[in-house]
Amino acid sequence: MMPGMQDAQNLLRAVSRSFYLSIVWLPHEMRAAVSVAYLLARATDSAADASQVPIVRRQEALNRMRRAIAGGEWEPLSSEFCAAANTSAERELLMHFSHALGSLKDIPPEQAELVRWVLDIITDGQLWDLSFFEEHNQVLSDEQTRLYLYRVAGCVGRFWTRLGFLTMGERFAPEQQKDLLEEAGVRYGCGLQLVNILRDQAEDALTGRDYLCTAREIWMDRAERYLLDGLDYSERLRSFRVRFASMLPALLGLRTLRDLRRAKPGRRVKISHGSVYAAMLRAFIASL
Repeated sequence: MMPGMQDAQNLLRAVSRSFYLSIVWLPHEMRAAVSVAYLLARATDSAADASQVPIVRRQEALNRMRRAIAGGEWEPLSSEFCAAANTSAERELLMHFSHALGSLKDIPPEQAELVRWVLDIITDGQLWDLSFFEEHNQVLSDEQTRLYLYRVAGCVGRFWTRLGFLTMGERFAPEQQKDLLEEAGVRYGCGLQLVNILRDQAEDALTGRDYLCTAREIWMDRAERYLLDGLDYSERLRSFRVRFASMLPALLGLRTLRDLRRAKPGRRVKISHGSVYAAMLRAFIASL
């Protein structure tokens, strides 16, 4: 079961080794809404990725989850989704999705509305992914890639920024920088997702998915540029805890990108625990 905060934190740690490190550093004003949004997004992603389940049933499940997040009634997923989950943590998350939904009622209404807004965009991207790659093996243009990046990750940068201003006001960042930070946050989120796509490109190709139709090196350069925007974004924030939480994913992404540039084609890249700790130390010092 996961109705308690400690259970939710344990599940967060299990489904995300790296992002959990950012969440626990967030000020309490932002932490609950980010945690709920992340659990809901991971749950919908796990349902979308249940490859043993026919695509039409995954689309139906995603639409049901999307309606429930928006405030509709929830009908539990069938056991085939839990059985098809990639990890035990994802299985537990799908089994107890109703608890994550219930957590939306435990955060202030304006924060819950922001969570619903960003999850609507994310699930739209996940549904596009399922339908598009049922007919195609590769995106048809850079614009399709950019739109996908925004739907599943760029919008999260906008969510993070809006939530920060909503909950912390001027303690988050200067109000006059809000628009600039939102756009930088979008690029930052896109950069993080690009690193995931570049890291998983060989594995995705085996399942008939290629999110890039131009040279890999071009997208590596774009990912690096977007992650550097993420560092600039983080440095503009006023709270030490938010700076650290915002900066750490960029540093981990840049390290992963560096390893990808050096790796042999097709080799799986995964940064070591030592590299994670080094990034944490660097983020800590830079956030002081």
